[in-house]
Amino acid sequence: MSNARALLYDAVMVPVGWLGLDRARHRLVEGLSGRVLEVGTGTGLLSYPPSVSSVVAIDIDPELLARASHRRPGVTLMRADVQQLPFPDGSFDTVVACLVFCTVEDPARGLAEIRRVLRPGGQLRLLEHVRSPHPTVARLQDRLTPVWSRLAMGCQLNRDTVPLVEASGFRITHRAQRLRELVEELVAVPV
Repeated sequence: MSNARALLYDAVMVPVGWLGLDRARHRLVEGLSGRVLEVGTGTGLLSYPPSVSSVVAIDIDPELLARASHRRPGVTLMRADVQQLPFPDGSFDTVVACLVFCTVEDPARGLAEIRRVLRPGGQLRLLEHVRSPHPTVARLQDRLTPVWSRLAMGCQLNRDTVPLVEASGFRITHRAQRLRELVEELVAVPV
């Protein structure tokens, strides 16, 4: 089996990490504890503090998971789709997703599944690029998305994630906008 997608993924994501994504990933998991589900682990570039008792990391791409297995000893890696999670209700203290929901075919369904597997009082932590609130930039995102999506594993540059989270039964308790409001760092709880 070729690992071209995994190599391409790392060729893009590792340098982006050096440019600031690594700091954002660190903020995303800072202070976590308990049992964590990581959605869309990719090649396993996210790391967790020692206070996290266990991590289950999923991805739909077997090539990315194979590469992640070399980086993530002690993490349970599974091939699974966020739109149909293979876990019982209330299984996790926190669900983490980093640059994932731009590629999920039915994000509302994925968010409903996350809500289902979170324990009462649990948190959803998201780091996502989003549709710009600035009309000129948003129009550019709309024009680029069809081509970009084919090149970048289905990524939708113009997805408006924040309203999707709120409409899926979550209350946002922390929101930080970065990169001229193109990136959102969110913490949300089920309501």
